[in-house]
Amino acid sequence: MNMTTPRNISSVKNKVWIISEGTGSNFDLNTVARKEISGPVTEYKISEIAKYLISPVPIEMEESVIGCKVHYKVPPAGIIKRFFNKLAFWKKKLSDDEDAFTEDILLTPKLDHPSFKDDFLNQHLIRINEQLLSFKPIQKNVSALDRSKVREITAIGEGIDGNRYQIQLKGSVDDKINFILNSLTKKAKMTIKKAYFQDGLFDFRGYPFESFNTNNAYPLIKCFQNNQTKYCVLTPDYRVDYWVDDISLINCLHLFEQSIQTDPELKKALNLCVKGEAKPLKLFFTAKYEQNYSEKNLPMVYRNMMYSQHIDPSEIEGITETLNTNQSIVYFTYVPIAESGQHKLFTNISVMHDAKALDPIKDRVPRVYSEIIKKTTNSDVGKFYLLDSMRGFQDV
Repeated sequence: MNMTTPRNISSVKNKVWIISEGTGSNFDLNTVARKEISGPVTEYKISEIAKYLISPVPIEMEESVIGCKVHYKVPPAGIIKRFFNKLAFWKKKLSDDEDAFTEDILLTPKLDHPSFKDDFLNQHLIRINEQLLSFKPIQKNVSALDRSKVREITAIGEGIDGNRYQIQLKGSVDDKINFILNSLTKKAKMTIKKAYFQDGLFDFRGYPFESFNTNNAYPLIKCFQNNQTKYCVLTPDYRVDYWVDDISLINCLHLFEQSIQTDPELKKALNLCVKGEAKPLKLFFTAKYEQNYSEKNLPMVYRNMMYSQHIDPSEIEGITETLNTNQSIVYFTYVPIAESGQHKLFTNISVMHDAKALDPIKDRVPRVYSEIIKKTTNSDVGKFYLLDSMRGFQDV
């Protein structure tokens, strides 16, 4: 079987998409799955982006090294304390004891890794940073470490969003110290277990958006085993690539697809990443927007209908009661590449609303219900429409 472009997905180069509609399939998964599969089989197509998001494979990326965390050997007196700290009432003292034998050595003031659009300018500034590094206290402090007292040392990396990460290093203490000294102002490789952390949070930093090819599609199979829904991703030649253990990941793909197709601002942000004009950072799904809608704080889609549909104020109250339920929120965080090198962290918020929340107004305000239903898109996770779209930013 050949890999095909999914139904309803345009072949326009680099048009962002996530998952296609499902279709019934006669594919016999038993022949390749080595599992007892029963019931109907549904086949979807997923994009390279979707495959990255739900893959269980570790992801390698690069972060700027800004220092290190030194773990010193605990002296004999400290070892005795740690023995007693096994008792419950000593837990706080254990934490204090551990902190007493670690030290963060950081590059101050920080030399930001340049990320102008001009690569030649970036390289020139990196060389200047390297020449300035010898005047920074960190070089002296790290070089002067007493190796005999160091138990472990890890590099500290910092992303473009200002978040810091510990980077595990290989080799002896000497090897690690030399690596840190040679990596300051540069980028070091780090590995995360997979793109999905937990509770709806995905790390997008490891996905190479600029290489996204809209025409590449991978089969995603929905099947049943022991009356439980199962999903697996197949290779282009229809062999099992991996099983998806968490079904909620597939729900996220469907919701992300609906958000992209209905929220122009989200689509615009993703296309900036595809064009290399922005760096993606995080994708987050949650079930409730932090602010409640009210008669004085209506989303734009309903404010427009107040005038076009001549909604009576008494009807508005009934409508607002439905808006704060059955929500699904998609947060996409990214950093545009600025000409000036001064970065802003943007977050696009798509508030998706399940149409079933509108059932109470179906008979009370039928014209409003009818107009909203026209805006919905359907998928395996429900019939949603874009209730609201917002974008905020902060300097980083």
